[in-house]
Amino acid sequence: MEDPGYPGARAALMSVGARLVPRLVDEEGLVIATRKLSGIGRPRLVYVTPSHQCPLGVVMSVTRRLELLDFAARTKAWIVEDDYDSEYRYFTRPVAALQSLDRRDRVIYVGTVSKTLIPALRIGYLILPESLVEAFIRARRTMDRQPAITDQAVLAEVMSEGWLEKHIRQTRIRYLERQRVLVNVIHSEMPDLLDASASDAGMYLVAYLKNRITSADAARCAAANGVDVVPLSAFSLRI
Repeated sequence: MEDPGYPGARAALMSVGARLVPRLVDEEGLVIATRKLSGIGRPRLVYVTPSHQCPLGVVMSVTRRLELLDFAARTKAWIVEDDYDSEYRYFTRPVAALQSLDRRDRVIYVGTVSKTLIPALRIGYLILPESLVEAFIRARRTMDRQPAITDQAVLAEVMSEGWLEKHIRQTRIRYLERQRVLVNVIHSEMPDLLDASASDAGMYLVAYLKNRITSADAARCAAANGVDVVPLSAFSLRI
């Protein structure tokens, strides 16, 4: 799992007894192991957020994506590609999803509309290797025999009529403008405290502290003054 990485995925994996192995993230995304992983044996699953790494915002390079796919094929590991907000790209074209590059059926692609539409619409979707379809159907039926059919029907109409695509285009412009305002305010109001630059993707911004205060202490100070921020330390597996 990426480190730092998404706490929700970390909690879900730990709840079923998974042993999590942190892997560093650099400017190209997850750093793939090129040798045996310190005696842990063959990984069974790799969890990644390649389109907009959570929380650092890095977009995994094409080279690193191909390396990861090759690694998964050699070790017979599954890749969970969590593509939670790839619709929001501001300056460059989207990079091809791992799932679209996968020729050996190792990728489980996970998506959602809760970011693009409204958080209350809890509809997600999967693109699965053929060999896993039946197992996931059985698991889905075990979880809930009466899914939100009405919500799904309405969403299908929104998509088929082109309204979802129009909504994404409009909100992409709005979010980019909000990001510019936020970056400008950080530069003008707190130049000695935070280092922040525009992000090419996603719906949030990562800023780095310039002084010796920890992210956890900074978050507590902000909360005491009515500002809600999330410390990067909360995303780390190794703390």
